[in-house]
Amino acid sequence: MNAFIVLLVAVLVSTDRGLDGTWVPKAKWPYAFTTPLGDNAFLFWTLEPPEITFELHVRTRGYVGFGLSPTGAMTGADLVVSAVRDGNHSFVDMYAVKNARPFVDTQQDWTLLDAEKANGCTVLHFKRLLDTGDCDHDIAITTDSVRVIWAYSDNDDTLVYHHGLRGSRTVFLLENGAPKKSLELPAADLLWMDFRVPNVTVPSTSHNWYWCQTIPIPRLTRKHHVIKFSPLLDKKHYVHHIITYACYHDLDPSLHHFGFECYSATMPDAYRHCRAALTVSDVGGDDEFAFPANAGVSLGTDSDPKYIMLELHYSNVDRREFVDSSGMRLWYTPNLRQHDVGVLFAGETNVMDQVIPPGTTFVTHGLCSGQCLRRGMGDLTKGIHVFAYVLHAHLLGRKIQTRHVRNGVQIGWLGKDSHYDFNYQQTRSFSEERVVLPTDDIVTECHYDSSARKNVTHGALSALDEMCFAILFYYPRVNMSWCTSHVPLRLQAEVVGIPADDNKSVWQYQKKPHPALLSALGRVTWNATTIASLQQLQMGRQRVSCESADGHRLIEASFTAEYPVFTALNDNDRKCPVH
Repeated sequence: MNAFIVLLVAVLVSTDRGLDGTWVPKAKWPYAFTTPLGDNAFLFWTLEPPEITFELHVRTRGYVGFGLSPTGAMTGADLVVSAVRDGNHSFVDMYAVKNARPFVDTQQDWTLLDAEKANGCTVLHFKRLLDTGDCDHDIAITTDSVRVIWAYSDNDDTLVYHHGLRGSRTVFLLENGAPKKSLELPAADLLWMDFRVPNVTVPSTSHNWYWCQTIPIPRLTRKHHVIKFSPLLDKKHYVHHIITYACYHDLDPSLHHFGFECYSATMPDAYRHCRAALTVSDVGGDDEFAFPANAGVSLGTDSDPKYIMLELHYSNVDRREFVDSSGMRLWYTPNLRQHDVGVLFAGETNVMDQVIPPGTTFVTHGLCSGQCLRRGMGDLTKGIHVFAYVLHAHLLGRKIQTRHVRNGVQIGWLGKDSHYDFNYQQTRSFSEERVVLPTDDIVTECHYDSSARKNVTHGALSALDEMCFAILFYYPRVNMSWCTSHVPLRLQAEVVGIPADDNKSVWQYQKKPHPALLSALGRVTWNATTIASLQQLQMGRQRVSCESADGHRLIEASFTAEYPVFTALNDNDRKCPVH
């Protein structure tokens, strides 16, 4: 795994719980973030930059530890190990160079604040700097995803083998989802509506399957704001993501009794214009996400959607038939907020023209050009405020970063994860909102590792295919839903030596290129030269796809844009000496 991994070599016995069975922190101040670590451990944490403070609870009768690892194994791990013997508590900063007993770090950077072992429970309260400056043995805590791993023993013989008492969970320690807090609304003013697919039979014939269903939005007599959303998961193990799209046009009521396999030949054309996302919930995400206090999704006016379309992606790895009724809950209120929320997809157009060569590492660049932003924002010269994001790729994705470019200079990030985890795609809030102007450019880079594959990987829906985009939540809402680009397959075929007679590509959403071209790509000799030629095209002229909220083009289909020339930020903020 490429994700940094929080290694919890843990030793705890039982922890205090509230009357409802939930875990209760010992500290007197509130923790901003929490996550369960299986059934027998729980982690609380809060941020006070440049420090991060943790409180760790685990049920066991032995040693306890906590750390960071670049792979999930002991090799390269930065950890602390703790044990209680005869009333004496040890807490030692250590590091590991291989899958063996770790060494004591000469620079002790983890600080124990408090420790308790009582009622069959060990609780550790400790802190450290986000970046300790120890580049040799410590790992910096950044906005990247972090894999939490825990293991524990039933005795205090430090570092004895855990005998399988372990687990793992990916989290974001920084830029987490919106902290759980009261929305401070009277109960009568916080309403909800549920949208579910009605007992859909997921077939055993495919390991990846998409289902789309339109559902009427209950009639509202005046404007309301959706202020948070939460997924309703029936078969949680199989649901990879749920997106609710707005349908701004009238739909045939008879279609509501039936769903359709998304983007298939049987899917009605009317569904294809439901392109503006309202909510997004991906695998591994939070149970709910709340919008900022000054913004919400508008419902109930003549210009708001009358229907929603649920898109469910099932990852049916077991290839078994089952019935599902998952969906989405929208929490809404008549207490209006200042701004309407919108959602923008920025990155690479999801077409088969995306080509990732086999047996290598490769980077694609998706451009949301200023031309598209100007069309979408119209006369909104002050721009939009981006407050949250989701980064999305499939199984080959290792790193995703979305650059915010203004006047030839990258001024910041609209999303960045150097240790992307396909199974953990949480909606993440910015600590400070980003303002995107209509003259800016947004560039989304996806770094892939196809070293285990022997054939070309294309862009498409299946998890075995690829995608590359950032989903940006913003306000105020404008008439724009997708702002993407791709390198035309014709150009890619030319640089890898495919003859013109075989170079027949169909550029259309979710349509496959001509079989002759796919066959020709399969015959390409992929070596350093052909891969480098293909890579170079990624920073050249690209075909732009710019869509309105109802799925219509804001720019003609043939429009192309040059990849912007800009001064980029270093994607590694840590400054370590070169040895």
